[in-house]
Order: sequence, then C-alpha cells, then structure tokens
Amino acid sequence: MTDVHRDLGAHGEAIRTLQKEVTALRGDVAEIKAMIAASKGGLRMLMAVGGVAAAIGSVATKLWEHLT
Repeated sequence: MTDVHRDLGAHGEAIRTLQKEVTALRGDVAEIKAMIAASKGGLRMLMAVGGVAAAIGSVATKLWEHLT
C-alpha cells in the first residue's frame, strides 16, 4: 500500500504544480489581452495619420502636375 500512497502523493503534487502554472498562465494571457487592446487604438491612429498623409500627398502631386 505504501507504493500506492507514495504514487498518489506524487500525482497530487504534480496536479498542484500544474494548477499553479495554469493560474500563472491565465494572468499572462490577461496581460497580453490588455496589451493587444491598448495597441488597437495606436494602430487605428497610425492608419488615420497615414490616410491623411496619403491624401495630402495625392493632392500635392495633382497640383504639381497641373502647375508644370
């Protein structure tokens, strides 16, 4: 019976270790989700600035072609 109890104890410790690791991973995933949510706003701003710059560039090109 001691072998069975020892094996059960080892499995119980392994399960506790896995539970701690899963808890830590959940925290990491939540942190990654927060970073992704924060970066979405920056990406949208970058796209808006790029769109405005492209529009200004196309207007400047049309004016340059018209004047020359």
